[in-house]
Amino acid sequence: MKKFNKFIIITLSTILVACGGEEKSQDDNIDVEKNPLGAMMKMAKNMQEQAENMEKNMEERKDANAMHYEELIKFLPTEIDGYIAGEPDGGTVEMQGTSYSNADITFKNEVGERIKVSLLDYNAALSMYSMATAMWTSGLKIDTKDELAQSYTMSEKISGWETYKKKTGKASIVIGISNRFMLTIEADKQENCDNVKNIAKNMDLDKLAAL
Repeated sequence: MKKFNKFIIITLSTILVACGGEEKSQDDNIDVEKNPLGAMMKMAKNMQEQAENMEKNMEERKDANAMHYEELIKFLPTEIDGYIAGEPDGGTVEMQGTSYSNADITFKNEVGERIKVSLLDYNAALSMYSMATAMWTSGLKIDTKDELAQSYTMSEKISGWETYKKKTGKASIVIGISNRFMLTIEADKQENCDNVKNIAKNMDLDKLAAL
């Protein structure tokens, strides 16, 4: 799987250089399952657009501050059926015009299986916001004997990447919200990613997206 991911990264880099600054083309409606090369080209274009958008956002937010972690904690779920909530935790870091905050909470069931929810605010640290988010809207899907991973979209401003480990049952989802917040939900012993996606849907992500 590591070799496959490395191949994707190398191929994307090559395509991105080749595409350069080309205008929007006809491959916006690519069938990624029938045309994987077209999907990579679309992903490369998304990476370029993401870089341009983030550069613009960095200029707009140059005097912004991340939300304090105590406020960020209020957006975390407080209960999940069948699980007991632990104590939420978090922190805020500020340094030379850069600030970011994180908040997280862990739930456990009676046999010790856990669900962890983490929320980060990169409002004043966009350079730390992963460029990998560009592939989330490309429709990329990876299916091997070990895992199933694919992009996942909730709305125009909320999209992410879901991963399911077939052998261990570990499910996770990473969601970017308005190029500012990043939500990660991880759960043990799942049959698929439905539960972690439902937890995300029950959070007030639209309110975060509007900030």
